[in-house]
Amino acid sequence: MDANPTVYPGESALAIVEEFVHLRRLSTQGHSTRHVEQQIGGLRDRLAHDVRKPGFLAVTASIGSRLCGFGTAVRSVDPVPTHPAPDAWRSHQPLADAMQITDLTVAPVARGRGVGTRLLDVLLLPALDDRAWVAADPGDRATMTFFRCRGWRQILFPSPGKPTDGRTQVVFLAPCHPALTDASTAWC
Repeated sequence: MDANPTVYPGESALAIVEEFVHLRRLSTQGHSTRHVEQQIGGLRDRLAHDVRKPGFLAVTASIGSRLCGFGTAVRSVDPVPTHPAPDAWRSHQPLADAMQITDLTVAPVARGRGVGTRLLDVLLLPALDDRAWVAADPGDRATMTFFRCRGWRQILFPSPGKPTDGRTQVVFLAPCHPALTDASTAWC
């Protein structure tokens, strides 16, 4: 089946937030109600903020008339190091002025049909020289597998021996991100 994408630049995405919420609920069935409601509240808040950022893009995918997936991305600003350690900027440099994939959700019945890949392809169209990244929960095996299978490379890892607490995240760079071929990637 072919998933038909629809692009929503900027604030136009606010018109379909409730559709995103419905899809998120479907995709998180089996999780605790409290966790799901926190995610949905966070989704609404983030979208209300992100739609005003430069480069914001939302895309939905439908099979026939049924919405089966959505994704969002925003252009990263030049990050400022969070600590004064020497060369701290190096760990943030590949994320500057890159497309950050902020959400990618596919309804359970549409998984394995190329919907996620189609959404990701559209979200990456504005990426300059394939500068794109995503942060993922290390406990979310489906997301980790999805990006690894598409050649994305994990560059930041949670601290060894630390339990994942839902706030710890890993970062993946797009397969042809310039930092992956740069000799200065010794921090990887």
